[in-house]
Amino acid sequence: MSKTKVKNKKETKFSLFLKNNKYILIAALIAFAVMQLVYFCFSLIPYGDMTILRMDLYHQYGPLFAELYDRITSGESLIYSWNSGLGSSFLGNFYNYLSSPVTILILFFGHKNIPEAIAAMIAVKAMLSAGSFTYYIKKSLGRHDPTSAAFGILYAFCGYFVAYYWNLMWLDAMVLFPIILLGIERIINKGKPALYCVSLALMFFANYYMAYMICIFAVLYFLTYYFANYSIEQKFDRTLSKKAPLTKRLSNSLFWSSGVKFAFYSIVAVLLAAFVVVPLISILSDSSATSSGAPTEYKKYFSTFDFLANHLASSEPTIRSSGSDVLPNVYCGVLTLLLVPLFLFCKKIKAREKISYVCLLGVLYLSFNINYLNFVWHGFHFPNDLPYRFSFMYSFILLVMAYKALIHIKDFSGKEILASGLGFALFLVLVEKITSKNIGDMSLGLSIIFGVGYVLILRLLKDKKFQASAVSILLLCTVTSEIALGNTNHYSMNQNKTNYTSDYDDFKTLKKELDDYDGNGFYRMELTSLRTRMDPCWYDYNGVSVFSSMAYESVSNMQQELGMFGNYINSYTYNPQTPVYNAMFGLKYLVDNCGYYLNDELYSSLMQNGKFTAYKNNYALPIAFAVNNGVASWSSKDAINPFEAQNSWFENATGISNVLTQVNINDVTYSNLNAFSDMQLSAGILAYNKKTSGASASFTAEIVPQSTANVYVYVKSSVSDNATITADGFSKTFDADDGYIIDLGERTPDDTIYVDVPIKSSAADSGTLSFYVYSLDMDKFKEGYEKLSGSGELKITSYNDTEIFGDITVNDGEMVYTSIPYDTNWEVYVDGVKVKSKDIVKISDSLLGFYTDPGEHEIYFRYYSYGLKNGAIISIITIIIATVLIIMKRRGLLFYKKKKQDKWLMLRSEKAPITENVYKEISVSSAQSAEPVRQAADEEPSVQETESSDEKKEVREDDSDTAPHEDNE
Repeated sequence: MSKTKVKNKKETKFSLFLKNNKYILIAALIAFAVMQLVYFCFSLIPYGDMTILRMDLYHQYGPLFAELYDRITSGESLIYSWNSGLGSSFLGNFYNYLSSPVTILILFFGHKNIPEAIAAMIAVKAMLSAGSFTYYIKKSLGRHDPTSAAFGILYAFCGYFVAYYWNLMWLDAMVLFPIILLGIERIINKGKPALYCVSLALMFFANYYMAYMICIFAVLYFLTYYFANYSIEQKFDRTLSKKAPLTKRLSNSLFWSSGVKFAFYSIVAVLLAAFVVVPLISILSDSSATSSGAPTEYKKYFSTFDFLANHLASSEPTIRSSGSDVLPNVYCGVLTLLLVPLFLFCKKIKAREKISYVCLLGVLYLSFNINYLNFVWHGFHFPNDLPYRFSFMYSFILLVMAYKALIHIKDFSGKEILASGLGFALFLVLVEKITSKNIGDMSLGLSIIFGVGYVLILRLLKDKKFQASAVSILLLCTVTSEIALGNTNHYSMNQNKTNYTSDYDDFKTLKKELDDYDGNGFYRMELTSLRTRMDPCWYDYNGVSVFSSMAYESVSNMQQELGMFGNYINSYTYNPQTPVYNAMFGLKYLVDNCGYYLNDELYSSLMQNGKFTAYKNNYALPIAFAVNNGVASWSSKDAINPFEAQNSWFENATGISNVLTQVNINDVTYSNLNAFSDMQLSAGILAYNKKTSGASASFTAEIVPQSTANVYVYVKSSVSDNATITADGFSKTFDADDGYIIDLGERTPDDTIYVDVPIKSSAADSGTLSFYVYSLDMDKFKEGYEKLSGSGELKITSYNDTEIFGDITVNDGEMVYTSIPYDTNWEVYVDGVKVKSKDIVKISDSLLGFYTDPGEHEIYFRYYSYGLKNGAIISIITIIIATVLIIMKRRGLLFYKKKKQDKWLMLRSEKAPITENVYKEISVSSAQSAEPVRQAADEEPSVQETESSDEKKEVREDDSDTAPHEDNE
């Protein structure tokens, strides 16, 4: 064959591919256009200087993507990271946030352009979601025309996407969900499990959390789809005797055979993804992601009417778990609301199919609304925010029901279509009258306008006088308009890129100078003011701060008990702390980026670049050092306040008590409050009582230090908005709700400190709050520091992400304390001998420590993920076995040698596919259509007569899918 002919054949194959999948591509392109419109409206780059970053995407995911980029480009480990939270499993963060195949796009953008990379990833996932649903309609329902593309758009931009687009790690579930369900249908209809198994395994890799929810739904969908299309008695061979052996009778049962195959290949999918699942078991056991307690009493979240109203166009997205308007994000188009009632009354759709789908919707509704079921769906955990994380599944089923009604639109009279529209109008009247949550005038107005438009379009689709292809295109355009007009204002993109990235180069320059100064050794550092909760990941330094669902929850607990800003669950953020805290956690340098006053006795200025000034902690300690054995029994939970927690650690470590001493409050002025007692002021637990009920109140404490010392204030009040501290050269307003230690620097007896604490008018008329003022006893601190430093420090000789080598001297009655968060994957070797588990200490249930004999020792720390190793072995073995079996089957070897008739072929020979019947009886695209939908269940639409028979055969083999079969009953 000549080169020209080969080229022409390739071009023909490509043109056939485009022709057979053009509406999938059109749906994806429209999704891209919609996202560009959104980006344009919010002035995103390249249309302006805004970024897509918001909330957790700003504080958490963005910096993590930046860290991933740095690790890949510099060849660093993806197993463990010292960047955030004192050190933690990077593998957990990778699988939870970053493992989507689409993440590869970050390599084309670079560190500073991570915001643009994220925007690109979100747009790509929207495109893939639209294409995925359109593909599902094509393969499952046998339709491939503008209407299928329209429904792909409705799916891609459903309420779930509008609310959670910025949680881009969950969007892979929207992409793969239609494919996984199509795979379930193939198991039932054809006995072919490959698509289901591979797509589910890929889902586990892309995001294990959403894969868990999809697994729950997969069981429900298997039952729904089966009973919608088959009876429980359905058999392959109806001639088989009832007296046949049980094994043969079970093998002859479609329900049993497909159910076993579904269950088996679900397990195979998990085994294929074992390299993800197995290491996550240990990682999740220590994280906040699995920490919620089970509900103890029944709770209902919302009313049915509010839930139904939330289906309307432009409904307000739900992203918070608290408040009075916490409703599932279930919007998926006004057209859907008109078609679902028609689905229920369609005579061509069997009753059992209607019952099956309605029951599935009912289960999802109850799962949204009942706390017990909601708890199970979210991994036996109540989300801190971002509720109903599986609501896209509900939208998918609703859209499938609607499309099935659209297929039969010619069976409905004009009056029936009008009745559906009038019913919808009546519902809108009720919504306006009752003023449903999340629904405003804009939502009602758009719902009315598009409701009228869709009724007219449905009427045109029914009428043979109008060209069906033109009306279908009109429907596609109308759907796109609804998505663009109704959803665009519900996105939020208001973070300027300049503010996010402009100082990055300055910091990296300073960091390199600091590395050279330190000798490129291991050290921790922190900023005095963090822009994001994960600045250590963004700027690539070994820090303390963290915000991640994979954070060690026990460490988060301890950090807040030590006076760090945090949520006690998965986040804590560094603010300038006491020197006791800095020594505990090995903070060697502080980089000031906000003009913070740092005591010259505690910190020495080293270098400056731009707004960053690096300070050396004059009393720093390394990541590990010898302490008195008493530290083994220390617990931050035992202290009455953060200062006493630090005092307790210091005393247990050195034998020196009261390194931090309480400062008396000299005077308090009150507004609408009764005076606190001297006992309350001394204890730090203040019980307030308002004089005037329901009014705001406040008090101002006046503090004069007894001697020159560094002073620290801690205020924790859930009844206050913002508290304010003022002193000579110092002023800070802060959120008192979470409570954290604030360093006021060195203060003298000539200084007066004022702390103003307001109490909200909405707060109870009486309650309590915490208020402490402490100062540092410098002499005691120096004495204790001398005991901890010197030969008792770990002298690090070499290190990498997962290993630390060093030397240490331990005296009698001492143990080794480390500021490494405890993790069962850490191994410790002393002089080449692994430390036994009985000698490992979990300090305050949070930090790694161990006992060893007195003397000089070589220490080796190794972080080794046995879960990843074991999981990878399981995955590799599964792949090898599967590959061998596939080869044997294709070559007819061993037990595949005896060829048996595929019993699913026996089933198909008995039954006519539903899609084939649908095409023959009814088609939205009429004979006049320029692009009629002609595909049947096992065959693609015929190609042009001029095409070769080989090309026709290729198309059929590539795109053949069996749709559900009707029973003979």
